[in-house]
Amino acid sequence: MHRARLAVAASLGVSALAGLVAVLARLSAALADDPIGPPSPIEKAVAAGRYQRIDGPRGPIHVWIPASYRPETGATVIYVHGYWDTADTAWTTQQLPAQFAMSAGNAMYIVPEAPSQTKVPVNYPDLGELLRIVEDATGQPRGAALTVALAHSGAYRTLEAWFDEPLLDQVVMIDAQYGEEDKVVGWAKASERHRLILIGQDTVLGTEAVAELLPEAYVLDRFPPTYELMPAEARAARIVYLRAQYSHMTLVRGGVVLPSVLRLVPIERLADLPWQLPLGSLPPPVDAAP
Repeated sequence: MHRARLAVAASLGVSALAGLVAVLARLSAALADDPIGPPSPIEKAVAAGRYQRIDGPRGPIHVWIPASYRPETGATVIYVHGYWDTADTAWTTQQLPAQFAMSAGNAMYIVPEAPSQTKVPVNYPDLGELLRIVEDATGQPRGAALTVALAHSGAYRTLEAWFDEPLLDQVVMIDAQYGEEDKVVGWAKASERHRLILIGQDTVLGTEAVAELLPEAYVLDRFPPTYELMPAEARAARIVYLRAQYSHMTLVRGGVVLPSVLRLVPIERLADLPWQLPLGSLPPPVDAAP
């Protein structure tokens, strides 16, 4: 069984790396005036930033840092993928660097390996260790303003391991409330500086249960299609619950939800990033197949 899991992981890694190579090839071709056309503003922003794939002790860690990043006023944003994905496949198929660029936040963006199925251990249960690995490998200080973790689907297991970490300021649960509601509620109530954003679609029962236990939560019945339509109350509330009309995977692949919730994080917006583009304006996805 262990050998089988290793074989599957290796296969996914090869496929994902091929996808990353394809992304870079597309950008290089565009810059060379290839017939596919010039790069989009998002592609330019991604290429201008710094990307590094770290060979971590328990799986790869992807890092993207905007060109104008300032750690002294920036944030640390960790996105944790769900089941049936790896850090490599999520980085490519969810176009994560493009979505990070669209959010336009002054932040260091980190995507660590996480369990891709049930009954396997969490890869990086120690948030402090993860951040030290990233700082040592990149030689770049993490954002000092605040630390935000986003969890999609099965990533709730990793988030649960981080709830006792003093570094964690804000949590975004993207269709990730699969039980253990008391742990999420306990973290939200533990400190007034803890901010919780819940997004429910497949997990609507779990997210509803958490929202009921946090009566101060600001609730929206649909996810706004543009950030301009996000109510001021949602931007300011410490607890926010968004009932999503998007499917489970569209939440993280559509280019609407991720940039929008990241803009809810109170950090500096970088003017040289494509924040003015409509949500969902992702470049065409690149086929990850070899």
